[in-house]
Amino acid sequence: MHISRVLTPPVGVLLLTVSPLLTSPALAAEPGAGTVDQRTDFAWHGATYDAAATTALPCPSAAQDPDDLVCDHVTVTVGGDGTDPLVVSIQSPVESADFDLYVHDAHGALVGSSANAASDESVTVPAASGTYEVRVQPWLVTEPSSYTGSATVGAPEPGGRAGGSDRPPRPKKYDAPDFSDKLWGLDEIGARLANEISTGEDAVVAVIDTGVDVHHPEFEGRFTAPMSWVCPDGAPVPCGGYENVDDGHGHGTHVAGTVAAADDGKGVTGVAPDATIMPVRVGDDEGSIVGDLAAATRYATEQGADVITVSIGFIVGSGPVISNPVAPLDGGWAEAVQEAADAGILVTLAAGNDGAPYCGQGEFWQDAALCVGAYGTGSDPAVYSDWGHELDVSAPGGGLLSCDGGIWSTVPLDLAEVDSCTGTPGYGVKAGTSMATPHAAGVGAMLADLGVGGLDARHRIIDTARGAGIPTAPAGVTGPRLDAAAAVQP
Repeated sequence: MHISRVLTPPVGVLLLTVSPLLTSPALAAEPGAGTVDQRTDFAWHGATYDAAATTALPCPSAAQDPDDLVCDHVTVTVGGDGTDPLVVSIQSPVESADFDLYVHDAHGALVGSSANAASDESVTVPAASGTYEVRVQPWLVTEPSSYTGSATVGAPEPGGRAGGSDRPPRPKKYDAPDFSDKLWGLDEIGARLANEISTGEDAVVAVIDTGVDVHHPEFEGRFTAPMSWVCPDGAPVPCGGYENVDDGHGHGTHVAGTVAAADDGKGVTGVAPDATIMPVRVGDDEGSIVGDLAAATRYATEQGADVITVSIGFIVGSGPVISNPVAPLDGGWAEAVQEAADAGILVTLAAGNDGAPYCGQGEFWQDAALCVGAYGTGSDPAVYSDWGHELDVSAPGGGLLSCDGGIWSTVPLDLAEVDSCTGTPGYGVKAGTSMATPHAAGVGAMLADLGVGGLDARHRIIDTARGAGIPTAPAGVTGPRLDAAAAVQP
């Protein structure tokens, strides 16, 4: 659950550049235009690019880039009745080349993209109609290279999902400062001592949230089985593929970073820095939970998650959102959480940000899941956290008064505003029981790596927690404090 921190962005929002080579493609030429329908395909041979013709700049439109200095542009007009998908693909005969593919509609809106660590790219636009602009970007060219493209209308490959790519995404490159001295929460729970025993290497944590920035370098090579219940217009729900779980809000990426950001001396480090993240998206770019939580939870269970972490809440009469939970959800989610627990999965749930004397997820706290409250620093307490005997454990969630008192973690690299606390794209400071819960999920990942899962992990975390918490309201406590170092002991 997210408590909004009022942050004033720095004057002049930074624009991310992700490569030191910002040279323009050489020998670019208009590859052409064509019409496709059920009876015809369109193929083209793209421009040839010289070595070092590499750009990290976003592909502009053809009108903005009439000489194709940044990207190639191909116009594809779709005939027919608009009920069939448009499939656009590119390939390069040069193995070392890396071209990326973007498809925009007639209004310039991006409707699909593919950016793998090679040039075998494909985008499917469901129920395509009208004119589309295909943009091909030379992301990396180390020797003279060309590509070929094709467009066709018809059914996608059997078993394929609209626009979905199962190939792990290529991380963006960004040299972030080391924020280790800001990670007071890791020291507070003894995470580094625990990492001497386990880093969560063989554990999978499903983050059910607003998605995860799948190109963030903090998660390189550690994604599995992405699925989204927030899909592009016309695409069937749920939709697979890494592009469909990409986070446009920031909440889910922040949660994922606290669980498992890499321990690489840059940016931040997660509680279980070698754990694998399963991105499961149910939240939109505004932060509202619009997807089917029960189905998403069952998906994570079926796909073999060891830990499921959910940092959301509910407002009576308005459905689930990411802030101010005051009533638990009905409609099948409780049953899905119980099924996960029965399958040996630890489920961690955020207690709530209402300062109420109960766990905001009261439907689950008794048996199936771990209800997690928040605490802050001595000078910046978590006055918002729900409290009381229903909470199973509390963890660092941050305060609201200072940057240093909050939780530093990852956010999407391409957010429009750079967090004024970090001053660095890709990193932000938040506070809430949403931020406390992934600390517990990270400990769950370490336990799963050690062979302790489900309700056994829940009991281990509760039994090894420190003390009786701290008062946040008269006669109330946020629960005993999470102790990672104690939890992983044999």
